[in-house]
Amino acid sequence: MKNEFKNLILLSAPKFEVKDKAPNTELELFNEASLVIWSGASENTIWQDPKVNYAFRAMHDQTHLETGLGFSPAEEIELARIQASKYSGLFADLIYTEVAEQARHYLQTGQFVQDQVAFTMNQLKKRGYNVAS
Repeated sequence: MKNEFKNLILLSAPKFEVKDKAPNTELELFNEASLVIWSGASENTIWQDPKVNYAFRAMHDQTHLETGLGFSPAEEIELARIQASKYSGLFADLIYTEVAEQARHYLQTGQFVQDQVAFTMNQLKKRGYNVAS
């Protein structure tokens, strides 16, 4: 993924901690003293760097805290719209795809996306972007 996107994420992320156990419910997230990000499943993401994925998760969870939206697929889709609206172009569409389209996939299949890179690239191609797989 483009380095300018990675840098934007790293610079935009709020302060956070990475731990093996992180909040996985709205109540846990909203009651946590600091922003804690789960350390797992960050090796094979669209960001190609665990540190960038942690920072993206922190940005995302900060939006949960700002909006009060929970973790249901419908709330994730709305949260993606809000988060993506802060940006434009490919970066906005990338954020929306990473969150909303994966939530839609879960709603349709009952399963989480297995290959996030291929899924995201495919979704961006559907939106008209010329991206390499």
